[in-house]
Amino acid sequence: MNVAMIHRFRNWLRRFPLLRKFLKFGIVGATSAAVSLAVFWLIVNQYPSLNLLSKGIGYVMGFFVGFTLNKFWTYIDQTEDGEKYLLKYILVYAITFIVYLVFNFACDHYLHPNVWIANLASNFEHGEYSNWLNQNGPLVSNLLAIGLNVFLNFFGTNFLVFRVPEPSKIFD
Repeated sequence: MNVAMIHRFRNWLRRFPLLRKFLKFGIVGATSAAVSLAVFWLIVNQYPSLNLLSKGIGYVMGFFVGFTLNKFWTYIDQTEDGEKYLLKYILVYAITFIVYLVFNFACDHYLHPNVWIANLASNFEHGEYSNWLNQNGPLVSNLLAIGLNVFLNFFGTNFLVFRVPEPSKIFD
């Protein structure tokens, strides 16, 4: 990829501000999800009995990374000084955190998505992958819960926290 191609892509992307914001949010989300998953994995490897607690600690770490990057990069043009963004962000993420924990609990104790995904993998003759999935149920449910939260958090932050003011209120 050369510099001219990158320049053309950036110019094209400027014509679609919501897509640009979604891509930035995706990068922030991937970064905070990676932090969340890494913290979870580090803790659960040392203390396997603290599965749900380690997921919660990972989530909180990802929350702080996400808020910082979203406020100062994704939504920089929509922020003003004040703490109202943090409070709204906390409210959105508190609600999605509850959804995250409930979904994780349901997956770990009732749904067992690792089993049905492993069965699907074995149908496609991926035996090693199927065995890995069967042995890593908490990780599979955590990845699914993170995916659900990315969707919920984008809509929450974009339309509730850092929403664009109405045109009549821009210069108030």
